[in-house]
Amino acid sequence: MRSTFTGASRRGILLAGCAALTTACGGGGDAESTSSTAGASAQAVQATRDITADVLANRDITLDGTAVIKLPAGTTTYSGVISGQGTLRLMPAAGTGTLTITRTSTFTLPTAQQVQVIKKTIYPGAGYALTRTGLNPPVLTIDPGATLQIGTNTSADSAPNIIATSDSKNEASLINREINLNNILNNGTIILSSAQFVLLGQISGSGSIVQAPDVWGGNSSGGVNTYSGVLALTVGQDFGSNHVAASLANAKAVLNEGSWLVWSPPGSVVTVTQNIYEAAYGNDINFHAIGPSTIVMSGVYSHTDNSPHNHPNLVNPGLSDLSLNFAKVIYRGGANDVNGNDGSYRGINIERGAGVVQWGDGTHANFFLPSAPSPADPYPTLGKKNAYINLRSGTLAFNYNGPVTLHVGITGGGGGPHRDGAVGTGNVKVMPTPGNDVTFAQPQNYNGTTTIGANAILRLGTGTPVPLNYITVNASKGKSTFLQATYSGDASLLTAESPNGVASNAIVNDGQLIVQNTTTAITLSNISGSGSLAHNGAAALTLQNNSYRGATLFNGGTTWAGSANAMGTGDVVNNAALGLASGQHELALGGSFRQGATGQLTLSIAGTAPGVTHDHVSVAGPAMLGGSLVLNFSGSYARGQKLVLIQATGGLSGAFSSISSNGATVAPGQDATSFFVTVQ
Repeated sequence: MRSTFTGASRRGILLAGCAALTTACGGGGDAESTSSTAGASAQAVQATRDITADVLANRDITLDGTAVIKLPAGTTTYSGVISGQGTLRLMPAAGTGTLTITRTSTFTLPTAQQVQVIKKTIYPGAGYALTRTGLNPPVLTIDPGATLQIGTNTSADSAPNIIATSDSKNEASLINREINLNNILNNGTIILSSAQFVLLGQISGSGSIVQAPDVWGGNSSGGVNTYSGVLALTVGQDFGSNHVAASLANAKAVLNEGSWLVWSPPGSVVTVTQNIYEAAYGNDINFHAIGPSTIVMSGVYSHTDNSPHNHPNLVNPGLSDLSLNFAKVIYRGGANDVNGNDGSYRGINIERGAGVVQWGDGTHANFFLPSAPSPADPYPTLGKKNAYINLRSGTLAFNYNGPVTLHVGITGGGGGPHRDGAVGTGNVKVMPTPGNDVTFAQPQNYNGTTTIGANAILRLGTGTPVPLNYITVNASKGKSTFLQATYSGDASLLTAESPNGVASNAIVNDGQLIVQNTTTAITLSNISGSGSLAHNGAAALTLQNNSYRGATLFNGGTTWAGSANAMGTGDVVNNAALGLASGQHELALGGSFRQGATGQLTLSIAGTAPGVTHDHVSVAGPAMLGGSLVLNFSGSYARGQKLVLIQATGGLSGAFSSISSNGATVAPGQDATSFFVTVQ
């Protein structure tokens, strides 16, 4: 999804906002980040070459050691080039000041300070990864109150950057212009405003990085970034690449109002712990997990109501009212008015790649994508789309230690750049973390394998209606809530039998699969694994062609056996309603069978051949009868004909409390291993 912006001089508005938010835009700085320069500051500056006059005169500069620019108040635009070897410091002479660069500066660290070494590793079939050892000290230091603006967002920009893609330790041919070796200590602010691509080095310090509005030149961040400010994006950013991993260990948050492209190159694990906040319709996160790699998102992709669109709040960009994540939101009046309609709309694109995108790190139950109900349909009823997940490849994994709910239908074309109604392609995994309890509250529209790990639970359906509220946030009148719709909370998975399904669709269940639909009947097939299955909802469930080894428990609704092996090979307990689907006459249970007092077994009889023309249940283990039996006869039968309906190799005990027969009068009977009826 791409953001669109209106209005003139957004950059001026943003800079004015930074001037007002002195703490957010570098008006402070922590002790750790400034201690390296604070001790002998005066002597160091006196011994350093002052290149301020050269910058003001737009002269090219060749560094040979340390240098300083004492920025005057306001904005200084520099169209020269800084080259050579040395380090540079931006100091605000009047408390605040901005340096805007428009061309590429190629200076590097002095050779003696160059320690970072790049290594290339090839992964057959997945490309290669570039990894770093060692850490270069900063080549540029931005003091509190100082701002480095990269570019003017015009054609006058000539690939502006402070860039080094080779040095004494690393050849340019190896790095291939994919890594910037010039690292920056940013205790102020970096503003990205270039019409050309910007490749950042590793950033440390207490400051923030801000992308100005309407800047489409592109930028990329790679390596270990330890800055503690905010990353604020208006159009987008490549966070790493298909060959270079990035990290964001200490940042306060990510403000995303465009497309944040998160990459994990082969062999890597990229972890983002921060919350990602969006202020208005028009943003998404695009995941690119390449080859054997993993992306872990342990924060929350959240709406924000205190960081207006194009006016980033770099101090506290969070959400004051959590209910806004679970509703349709529109703002009227006040600073957030520019957010407009669908203020809480968020999108996910899991792009082509063989890796894993994991939400949660197993240590909490704060779900990554909280949302109001949002179907997989790309064109749902007006006003009912709140978020989307396009699964294009790889695996989407959920890893929590408590219950979470996905209110979004996973598809392949449900929103953003892939809004075409395509079926999703990829796998979904509920990780085997104790307490990991995931509920799908919408029908799912992806083809692949759904895996439930040991200790984990996947619930299909909420078992209760889910409201869709429309919240209007009025600056003068406060909030008003309107119930726009109510969803059933029912869910489903595509199977081989689904209209959009494929034969390879499968469920690997080593934990618990619990079906809780209240109104929507579903079919589940090709279930394997050691886990259990429970049917608790009122809606009908059809099972067929399964090999799972765990227990099967029916507590609600009607369950239909669509094949002889419908219930796998484990024990079966029926406390609800069980029958054989139309045309299916044999049910073979690999474990035991027990029907409780509230259970009902319905069998159809259209002839005298067991498992061929009349329903027949074979039980490998013991069978304990109880509850009710319903027999539905069709055709005519001779008096005295005996029909064996249940055979239990492990022995038969108990008795049905009631038997009703439609179409023929019968007398029940049973022996040590079988239950039968005789036509009267």
